[in-house]
Amino acid sequence: MKISKIPGLGRFGIFIDDLNFENITKEEWLEIGKLHLENLVTIIRNTNLNAESMYQFMSQWGGGRYSYNAIALEKYPNWDGKILSALEDPNWDLEDKEMLKALANVCEGKQNTTMRVSGKKDEHGNALGMFAEGELLWHSNESGNSIFTPGVALLAYQGTTNSSTGFLTTADYYENVSESFRSELDEMVLIHNFTAGKINPGLRADQDLMMYKNMAPYPDAEIPMVIKSPGGITGLHYSFNTVTHIKGMSKKDSTLLLDKIRKDLTKDEYIYDHWYEHDGDLCIFDNSITQHRRLGNTDNRLCYRYQFDYTYVQDGPYVPYNNEPYRSEYIEKINKAVNLLKISDFKLP
Repeated sequence: MKISKIPGLGRFGIFIDDLNFENITKEEWLEIGKLHLENLVTIIRNTNLNAESMYQFMSQWGGGRYSYNAIALEKYPNWDGKILSALEDPNWDLEDKEMLKALANVCEGKQNTTMRVSGKKDEHGNALGMFAEGELLWHSNESGNSIFTPGVALLAYQGTTNSSTGFLTTADYYENVSESFRSELDEMVLIHNFTAGKINPGLRADQDLMMYKNMAPYPDAEIPMVIKSPGGITGLHYSFNTVTHIKGMSKKDSTLLLDKIRKDLTKDEYIYDHWYEHDGDLCIFDNSITQHRRLGNTDNRLCYRYQFDYTYVQDGPYVPYNNEPYRSEYIEKINKAVNLLKISDFKLP
């Protein structure tokens, strides 16, 4: 196994080459997980994984979690978690039923935790993946939800060699600003809302519904700008696609300041676009203070995505927020969500 530095991404990001998944021990794989927490982005090149084997390995770092399921269980407490029973239940809203139909079409495997990322459609014209063809703009998953899931794994499975997955880290920027401005950032609270088409302009209505329910399901959600990653690295939770303004500031002043921060963040030194040389690369990335995007030709492209908690590689419970009331609200909400979802082995704060 060979480890090398990814160009860009500030001081973060590693490549791993020549990793033999057939011979690696569980202890060795967990050590790679801990190394990943220190580096935010890990790209394991030229694996022979498929959707099921990716799930088997990534679930050793932590269980899959999607916030919509907790939202649905809170709204429909008698739901057994099965899509068919929800579709037949007259108590379910039409919009929630449409969400579940769309979600069912993009799941891969029996666990319903691995999603297809593809613009492909079935013979009836139904979307088989979470996004349309074309570019995806900078974003982080569940960015407008304070109990976002902190880890993502993306397996480039088929037809990826004319495209890239890009990453943007924020920790170096945060550390390099002046002390006075860093103090302003520390106190800054961002307001998140969903805007249709802002991530992937070619989305169909059913895909856009998935984005709304997953990205920013609560209007005017308040989330601090500065948070910590599961590895204890401090950076910005500034997902460009869901942030609408800064709390306590006019829209005009918010736009000016946020545009300035965005311009300073999107510099080459903090960005790496991974143009795939072959299928089989596994990109694992932080979803708290890191954003990602997609560029290039995505015709017939198929990737598999697993969104997860770092339960088995983090040292203790993960609490992203330092300032109140957001820290206490997170602890209350994550306890409630984990109990609703019946997640075992979660390190609750």
